Amino acid sequence: MKKGLLVTGRLLMTVIGCLIISNWGWFIATQAATTQSQVQVEMTPSDDDNAVSPVDPDDPSKPYPGDPVDEDNVAGTGSRGKLTIDFVSNLKFNAITTAGGPFKTTAKNERAMIQITDRRATAAGWTLQVTPSGLQSGQQTLTTSLKLGAVQLRPGAGNVSTAPNVVNTGELVAGLANNVVIAPPNTGLGTWLVVLNRGQVPTELEVHDRQLRAGDYTGTLAWSLTNAPS
Repeated sequence: MKKGLLVTGRLLMTVIGCLIISNWGWFIATQAATTQSQVQVEMTPSDDDNAVSPVDPDDPSKPYPGDPVDEDNVAGTGSRGKLTIDFVSNLKFNAITTAGGPFKTTAKNERAMIQITDRRATAAGWTLQVTPSGLQSGQQTLTTSLKLGAVQLRPGAGNVSTAPNVVNTGELVAGLANNVVIAPPNTGLGTWLVVLNRGQVPTELEVHDRQLRAGDYTGTLAWSLTNAPS
């Protein structure tokens, strides 16, 4: 009986020893087979400076379909270059009466937007600014203030760049360049749509005058794009 136990013990030791040696050999083989290679690709600056066509803010994979209250404005600005404003909407507001101010009115646009494209290789960032003028009809100029409301940023189709930042949805100062969107370095690349008059807070015009004359009052929004954050 004792011999049987001894034999059994030796067999177990032999099997365990073989397993240890076998596993150690596998570990050494695995370690010896581990190595690394490199993957490399060169990115060269694009030489494309053609005008970028405006796209649909509801589906950026499609061309801009137009806006019922800005129907003649569909082709875009035609700007060429590496950093461009491709499209700007003309804002049209609901009519108000001459019963006496001040009044507030909201924009009628369904697809109001500004489209920007940054194709520079530097990724230096940019700033979108707007300078409002007063509204005038004949000899009368209105005292007004404009609020952009809930600004939405939407990337162009296939754009995976980090989004820029909306910095102003409040009152715009007439006659001054107001920052609206700022793209810090390494953000805002490719095409971006700055969509207005959407959501809970519409684009709003306030007329401060108390005595009003009937007429068609018009003004301008001068949009500019600087080639660095400000």
